[in-house]
Amino acid sequence: LLLLTVAMQTFQGKIFRPAVLGYCTTRGLMALPVLGRAAAGRRLRRSTALAALISLSGLLAWLVGRSFVTLPQQSTLTPQQAVSHRDHLTRLQATKKELAKKKQKLSLSEALERQKAKKAEQDDKKEDAKLAPEQLFWEGPPSSTELFVPFLGCFLVLGIIPFITATNRQFRVNYKITDRRVSVSGGWDGKDVTEFSYQEIYEMKYGVRWLGYCADMRIDLRDGAKVEVFGLLNFEDNYEYIYSRCDKDARRRSDLPPRERFK
Repeated sequence: LLLLTVAMQTFQGKIFRPAVLGYCTTRGLMALPVLGRAAAGRRLRRSTALAALISLSGLLAWLVGRSFVTLPQQSTLTPQQAVSHRDHLTRLQATKKELAKKKQKLSLSEALERQKAKKAEQDDKKEDAKLAPEQLFWEGPPSSTELFVPFLGCFLVLGIIPFITATNRQFRVNYKITDRRVSVSGGWDGKDVTEFSYQEIYEMKYGVRWLGYCADMRIDLRDGAKVEVFGLLNFEDNYEYIYSRCDKDARRRSDLPPRERFK
């Protein structure tokens, strides 16, 4: 019982472990002759066999505890130092919470200020647009290069209809870019007109044709509508002009101008 008590106290970290290891090892070695006599067939008294069994059990228990049990580390701080350390941690946590609250307040105030500034900028643009007369930047039909492939298809019977359609587009479709809006007119009679301002543009994507001579462009509006512009001439200047008049979010989502994208 004394040996088991020593082993339990060792698990709790209350006794110096090397001394206990030496004690248990000694008791275990003392039990070896007893076990040798038992192996030779001699009869042992119950008290001797019990003492040998307890000694070996204590040694085995200490080894198992040394291998699998992690002894808790006792703090070397005095009670006053422990209290001051705990108060310091409490103050640090309170400081972090206050900083987080201040940061959240600042972020909300900054967001409101940015929204007000953006709204004021849009209002100024609207006022300037109302006062200043509309100026035309570029106007023209689609590129005539879209007739090339349908013309070659005329040598086959199936290529005549695409050639007629492309020829009609040269006379009916017209693109118009001003400082206020973009206008696309089309249809068989040329009376289907689609107009939108630069504030309505959500994003723009394009693909160049004929080594940059013209390009096809898709403009997505904020209401979900999509406007497709095929064979736009003077594409680099026209796209840069439209790109510069869009807001920051639309420019971030759109493709870069060709001079910046392919440089």
